[in-house]
Amino acid sequence: MNEFEPELEFEKGLRTARARQVRLYIIALVVLLVAVAAVALVLPSTNAIRVTILPPEAEPASKIVLAEGIGVTVGDAVYTISRTPLLRISAPGFKEIRRTILPEERGRRVTVTLMPLPGRVLARTLPPRDDSRWSFDGRRIMVGPMLDVKGQAGSHDVTVDHPFFIPVSRTVELVRGETTEVAIALTPVVGQLTVVSQPAGAAVKIAGVDAGTTPLNRSLDGGEYSVTVTAPGRKTLGDVVRITNDQPNVARDYRLLPFAATLQFDVAPSGGELLVDGRRVDPEKAYQVSASTDHTIVYLLDGYKGKTLTVQLHPDEVRTIRLGLAVDLGLVEIVTDPAAEIYVDNRLQGKGSATLELPAVPVKIELRRDGYREIIRNVVPSSTRPLAIRETLLPEATVLLAEAPRVYTNSIGMELVLFEPNDKFVMGAPRHEIGQRANEFERHVWLTRPFYAAKHETTNGQVALFRGGRGGPPDHAVSGVSWQDAATFANWLSTKEGLVPFYDLAGGRMRGINPRADGYRLLSEAEWEWLARKAGRPVRTIFPWGNVATVQLGTGNIADESANGLVRSFVPNYNDGYARIAPVGRFAAEASGLFDLTGNVSEWVHDWYSLKPPAKGVVVRDPLGPAFGDSHVVRGSSWRSGNRSTLRAAYRDGVSNERDDVGFRIGRYLHGEITPE
Repeated sequence: MNEFEPELEFEKGLRTARARQVRLYIIALVVLLVAVAAVALVLPSTNAIRVTILPPEAEPASKIVLAEGIGVTVGDAVYTISRTPLLRISAPGFKEIRRTILPEERGRRVTVTLMPLPGRVLARTLPPRDDSRWSFDGRRIMVGPMLDVKGQAGSHDVTVDHPFFIPVSRTVELVRGETTEVAIALTPVVGQLTVVSQPAGAAVKIAGVDAGTTPLNRSLDGGEYSVTVTAPGRKTLGDVVRITNDQPNVARDYRLLPFAATLQFDVAPSGGELLVDGRRVDPEKAYQVSASTDHTIVYLLDGYKGKTLTVQLHPDEVRTIRLGLAVDLGLVEIVTDPAAEIYVDNRLQGKGSATLELPAVPVKIELRRDGYREIIRNVVPSSTRPLAIRETLLPEATVLLAEAPRVYTNSIGMELVLFEPNDKFVMGAPRHEIGQRANEFERHVWLTRPFYAAKHETTNGQVALFRGGRGGPPDHAVSGVSWQDAATFANWLSTKEGLVPFYDLAGGRMRGINPRADGYRLLSEAEWEWLARKAGRPVRTIFPWGNVATVQLGTGNIADESANGLVRSFVPNYNDGYARIAPVGRFAAEASGLFDLTGNVSEWVHDWYSLKPPAKGVVVRDPLGPAFGDSHVVRGSSWRSGNRSTLRAAYRDGVSNERDDVGFRIGRYLHGEITPE
């Protein structure tokens, strides 16, 4: 074997491998051709699927691909032997769609609608600004240096607004599936900065650069600028201003504060009013003031002489101001008539007249004398102007009378009338008077005390407020009550209204009276007769209506013809409309202004009944009758009265028990008994 035999063997093996590979390629090609021939033989026998692509503008460049299944696509036709082939349909500028063909759709036309892809706009500003505000078609989208937004193909408005630049709007055209880039150049807004100051002439720096002195006007581009204002002796003021497109013109009025100093205070006595430059301050606290400036300090306290200081402090100085006040006294001369006790702030200082040295503070001066109305004066003595007080004291009774209402209505609706008799008159009747009775002694009396008397007799309704319901109409005069019942009612009403009770009652009996009391009571016999015969008249009369015995129609509720058979005697040819008790006030008032002193019911009065003749030549002042007795006096006629004797104003009777024709009328003294010194 020679040296070339191994090489021949290698080449022989290589040729054999190549021949084998060629045979494999030929076999694969034959198989492929057979498969293609088979498909070509089968496909024409299948039902083609036609695809219509919408919108029309998508159809020319559309593409149909058989993604799953066996078959081919020819134009808008799809030939497949697969049961449910999957198609992938696309067109430039539209979103790709995957569509599965169902068995029932084979051999039919299928419509596929492609959705257009949005266009995209990328907009940026020149120069870039992070706080640019972007709007797309009028809607705020974002804030930043760039706008990145998608939209339908077509024209759109893009607006960029930065505070320091003029707003800019652009129209951009978006193409489906494409990105449009826009660069927008911004133009700065031009504004005006105006600076004034107090004081004027202050130095101004804008963004660290000297700009001049106030007042100052400077044109500035939009932006944010630091402003510094300085003046000698004043605190430096710093500020930041912004020139913007919505506020291009900015004005500033600066008040430069002086350098500060501190005041502290030590005042004596405390409690006064401290003023610094007219402003009230707390002396317990430190107070900031401007340095190198005069300040006025005032300290005032009632009763002391005020103090005023003017001070000036250095910058940052702390100074304590000591303010001590001296007592301020004033002279007050006081003279009284009659001589009265002089009280100053409730301390007795003298009587009659006095000259007092008093602190210059508000003081209360009281002038007092028993039986006289106290006088009170509130004054402020002054060291620069003496005061003189000269006063005349009036009797308490005189003042009370002047202040008293002429008529008043009490707590249960009774009207009471004030009378000021101060009158001497004769009670009773002379022996020669027709109808005179032996118990009608002539008595000389002097009525001096003002008193109230009820306009009307007390009614059933008023007594019911005291002791519950009573029989009889509420507006009719009460009757069938004892003297004790009437006195108890008067005390009850006094207590109800805060008055001093007149009667001392216990165990159903009267133990005594309090003539100094201002509470309700029964009228005294003298008061009753004065009201019935003298009050409101020039002279004393026989009857409450006058001196003529004839009873005029409407005079009162007495025994008229309707009482014939009820009483022993009656007044013929007279009819008052009531056989018994009538409502109070139904007839005209008497000359005194009171009602029913003639008729209706006779009235209990305060006095015990007595048959003792009076002493001759004696005038009794404000009599209240005997101190004791067995019965009480009843005065006045009633619905049972039908003769001259009982209708006279002097008629009187002594009664121990209640009667159906006896009631009562209340009164009271204007005030308790007052005796001036």
